[in-house]
Amino acid sequence: MASRKPDLDRLLIDTALALFAERTYEGTQMPAVAQRAGVGVGSIYRYFPSKEALGNAAFQHAKRTLLDHLAAALAEGGPASDIRAEFGRFWRGFTRYASAYPDAFVFLEHQQHDTFLAPESRALADRIDRVATDFIERGQRAGAIREGDAAQLVALALGAFTGLVRLRRPGGPDTLPPEDLDRAEAAVWDLLHRKTST
Repeated sequence: MASRKPDLDRLLIDTALALFAERTYEGTQMPAVAQRAGVGVGSIYRYFPSKEALGNAAFQHAKRTLLDHLAAALAEGGPASDIRAEFGRFWRGFTRYASAYPDAFVFLEHQQHDTFLAPESRALADRIDRVATDFIERGQRAGAIREGDAAQLVALALGAFTGLVRLRRPGGPDTLPPEDLDRAEAAVWDLLHRKTST
């Protein structure tokens, strides 16, 4: 007797992310996920009782993976007081994530999750948002980042990064020469940086 694939839930999440990136969450039906994954529709419902459950599992997986990439990049070291260097680590974390998981990045970029997100998913999203706004607020207190609403500044920086990824799709930011990535990083930092009068 053939045994069930032990990682079928992960296969279904990865398949859903790919389809959500191509068609959006709203435009993806469960039979399409089953067909792409090469399983029967009933197999999905053994793991995920609804499309909303699958969407939340995909969202949480994508967000946790992003959080892991950011944590790894931030752990690369450097003085805690060097806000510019810390921004560079954030940038590398996002760049590596978008390059390694383009479907997940596109899915998160779509910003259409309010229709199905469960409280646990919202809490995870808020946690990542807090990491970013905490950085902005620390930078503002240090005089390195311009004044303004921290969440708005995060949105501006992420919007710039997302635009860069969209420009390079389907290859992602890893198709950019390193010097172009460096110039893009500097440009986004200029957007955030508090200019001092000379």
